[in-house]
Amino acid sequence: MNKKSQITILLVAILAVIITSCGNSKFPGFKVTKNGLNYKFHNQIKDAKKPNLGDILVVELTVKKGDSVLFTNSGNPQRMFMYDTTAYKGDLNEGFSMMGIGDSVTFVMFADSLKKIMMLPPNIKSGDVLYYSIKLSEIVTKASFEKEKADMMAKQQKMIEEAKANESKVMEKYLADNKIKVKPTASGLYFIEVKKGNGAKAENGKKVKVNYTGKLTTGKIFDTSVEADAKKGDVYNPKRPYEPIEFTLGKGEVIPGWDEAISMMKVGGKAKIVVPSKLAYGERGAGGVIPPCSVLVFDVELLGVN
Repeated sequence: MNKKSQITILLVAILAVIITSCGNSKFPGFKVTKNGLNYKFHNQIKDAKKPNLGDILVVELTVKKGDSVLFTNSGNPQRMFMYDTTAYKGDLNEGFSMMGIGDSVTFVMFADSLKKIMMLPPNIKSGDVLYYSIKLSEIVTKASFEKEKADMMAKQQKMIEEAKANESKVMEKYLADNKIKVKPTASGLYFIEVKKGNGAKAENGKKVKVNYTGKLTTGKIFDTSVEADAKKGDVYNPKRPYEPIEFTLGKGEVIPGWDEAISMMKVGGKAKIVVPSKLAYGERGAGGVIPPCSVLVFDVELLGVN
């Protein structure tokens, strides 16, 4: 092989590498990386700060399928992604490695690849092509994010400790304000019989049907099976049914305070129960409406036992 032929082969090889890395995408106006990520920069700032692994990306994101916009927060940058190691070749993390603050770019994503790492909504089918248009507005460093989390956890723990220390005072005040004189059970539950039932007795292992209204000690209703109470307490939700709850007594399907209280009742009976947090939702609270270490008050009516 002569020297001219060797040079020609070398040039062809170099050109092949360039084509592979620069990429001529099958999507008009896009380039493609060697891993198969199709991209098109709309704005690219030279020497812009780029993310490091573990950083949180504050972005404006618009997701399209064809001409249909599936999601957008345009004009309202939010923390939406963590820059991580790639989950598969040509994923968004490869795209993030190319971006800096102020850059905006559109990536082509394939539904068949995305469904390997996430649950896709019903309107996205196998074979669909999605366009992710991303503008990187800010980078929250991994260190800053970890500090935020630590500070938040410390604040939450302090709130829990304060609530725990205050719970006995809350209980005492509620009992005094409502002139409740009954003694607590061994577990700490206060059971105030409002109406004595004369039907079948609730027993562990049996299915019971109960109407209820749950309140905080402030009187605020947080949940109820009674529509009128929901409307009165300004928690009415037209999308949910208002009907008695059914559960198997003593199986832990409800909070411990309920299992204990309902077992003290007969069908037709009504009671008010005052439940310490250890028999309810404890330090974790519930649903964003029940704070940690909350004393709860329930009006309950036993409607059936099977």
